[in-house]
Amino acid sequence: MKIQRTLAFSLLLSVAVLAAASIMSGCSEPPPPPPAPVVASFATVDEQRTQGRANAYVVGAEYQRQNPRISGWEAVVKGDSSHTSACPQGDGWTEVVFMRSEREDGSTKNLKVEKATVMCSTVSISEGCVMVSPTDNWTKHPKKIMDGTCASTNEVPMPLPKVVGAKV
Repeated sequence: MKIQRTLAFSLLLSVAVLAAASIMSGCSEPPPPPPAPVVASFATVDEQRTQGRANAYVVGAEYQRQNPRISGWEAVVKGDSSHTSACPQGDGWTEVVFMRSEREDGSTKNLKVEKATVMCSTVSISEGCVMVSPTDNWTKHPKKIMDGTCASTNEVPMPLPKVVGAKV
């Protein structure tokens, strides 16, 4: 009986020593790799970019409707530069430039161009637009921190919804 206890104790001790040595030597199984990031196709990213620009155009038109200073000016909507395969929804904001040009009567030179630049939401008409120039309200705007970073889908849904204009 004493021999059996000694053998059992020796076996248990050997297993414990081997387990400790295995762990200390790094022979334990490595942790599983992190899940692969979701990568959107080019077509998906381009669809989201197109929808974001269309939304910003509608949001910008509403901003223009409410601001007589830029009434009748042409709008150039730029794309949200944060749309990527890893972030198809983008950051939720893009630049819209309102411009008008004029020349003195009969002149073919000295085209005068006036610009007003705003950042407009690519997601929501209620977020609206924020003036960047000639008056910079964007720098101190709370949504400025989103600009240039991939937004959470809690903030900017994927796929982007179609924004409908509001005439309040």
